[in-house]
Amino acid sequence: MRSSKTYKAGTYRRLSREDGDNLESESIINQGILINKFLEQTKENIICVSEYTDDGYSGGNFDRPGWKQLMNDIANGKIDTIITKDLSRMGRDYISMGEYIERIFPEKNIRYIAINDDIDTLYETPGLEMLQFKLVFNDFYIKETSKKIRRIMKEKKASGQYTGWKGIYGYKRDPEDKHKLIIDENVSPIIKRMFNLALDGKTPHQIAKIFTAEGIPTPSIYANLNRGMKSTAYEFWCARSIQEMLKNPTYIGNLTQGRRKKINYKSKKEVRLPREEWIIVENTHEPIIDKNVFDTVQTLLQNTRKHKTNDNTQLFSGFIFCKECGHTIGFTRSKDGKRFYCHCNYYTKNSKYGLCTPHTCNYKKLEVSIIDTIKEMLIKYLDKNDLIDKVNNNKKQYDIKEQIKKQIELLNQKINTLLNYKDKVYEDKICGNIDLEMYNRMSLKYDNQIKELKEQNQELEKKFNLLSESDLKKENQILLNKIEEFLSLKNPSRTLIASLIDKITLSEDMKVEIFYKFKLY
Repeated sequence: MRSSKTYKAGTYRRLSREDGDNLESESIINQGILINKFLEQTKENIICVSEYTDDGYSGGNFDRPGWKQLMNDIANGKIDTIITKDLSRMGRDYISMGEYIERIFPEKNIRYIAINDDIDTLYETPGLEMLQFKLVFNDFYIKETSKKIRRIMKEKKASGQYTGWKGIYGYKRDPEDKHKLIIDENVSPIIKRMFNLALDGKTPHQIAKIFTAEGIPTPSIYANLNRGMKSTAYEFWCARSIQEMLKNPTYIGNLTQGRRKKINYKSKKEVRLPREEWIIVENTHEPIIDKNVFDTVQTLLQNTRKHKTNDNTQLFSGFIFCKECGHTIGFTRSKDGKRFYCHCNYYTKNSKYGLCTPHTCNYKKLEVSIIDTIKEMLIKYLDKNDLIDKVNNNKKQYDIKEQIKKQIELLNQKINTLLNYKDKVYEDKICGNIDLEMYNRMSLKYDNQIKELKEQNQELEKKFNLLSESDLKKENQILLNKIEEFLSLKNPSRTLIASLIDKITLSEDMKVEIFYKFKLY
């Protein structure tokens, strides 16, 4: 017997990416047509008072705006019936679907109708007897689809295709090929400055404080994301984010993806993966950072992590290790604050167990001794004239004029590419593949891009022509001074130490052994 009650229905339609937008039968429009046809043919008094839609949302969870609005309207008494094309349109998560249909809906006195599955919770319809099997199947479907998508995405990443919906900070997706990255000139200088600050010995925490104090927009703000907007720290740079950027090989032209993964197909939560599981494809795009700079920063980050930066941080903090136990050598300030002393960190933490020995000595004397040893080694194995020759032979990549020349060549390549695109569009018009309106629109687009690139080229050519011989001589002198400073170890920085030293060991009898990054012949 059919009910004579008038039901206030909310119709719900959903389509997700995994359903595929080429499936006509699953489209939002066709779901609406089927539901409207049901409402027209039913003999019951069911009135559609509101329509809810989630286009592009997975059925694996219920974190969807349309569904949330529907549940809010249920709470406010606006609707008492939900109608969907089938169970899968409401959702595919086995546990949540069972919770809604078997507990939440009955408790709220909500009638649920899934048309194609012959389910109507007001009556003992045949579909209800098969409910659990259908829910399990739908859950299995999303699991298998998720595995398929992950496999396809992994293959794309391994082939060097960028799969993100937006370029990482410092890059943007190439408008001509969304699977390639091009430099974002608006923020790439910030990336360069970040690495330069790291070279100067600044920690990720210190860099984050500098960027925040200067009001530099965070990556989330720059990308117009609402991530963390409710937090008071939304506009603050995070040290963790800075560290991840400094460790990202994408900035040296090696596309790095798969640094995180979801816990499972039902959760949005992601976990960070170890470096050995990252997918890295070399030389896929133009680098922002020089590889030598990147490698030096990695050494500095590693040693800073081993020896946290504080008031006791010294030139060789994080570089000196105990010969006997292999742990780091720490530094302690004397009570009068005038001197620093070395000690084995492992011994200090476990002194009552007699593990290792103190290795105590005056740090400043040790530092002078180490610097003198390194200086002697440099003079012995590095000939100044030979070093100058090597620098001059490789100087092209650092020469100001050469840098500008490369930029001009790159712009010319982009201009030629756009001209080829324009020629192809013209051919398409001649062959009748596109109409005149489309041709005019595309042609104008390419003309504007070419005009912009040519203007950039003219500015670079002006800079190139203004560089005088005196400027180049000045640059050469700066380079010679740097070589002199390098060989003399005058005012050595942690960056310089990181480029020369792998590690230093200190033995119980105060013997020092230095392991260099360059080979000794």
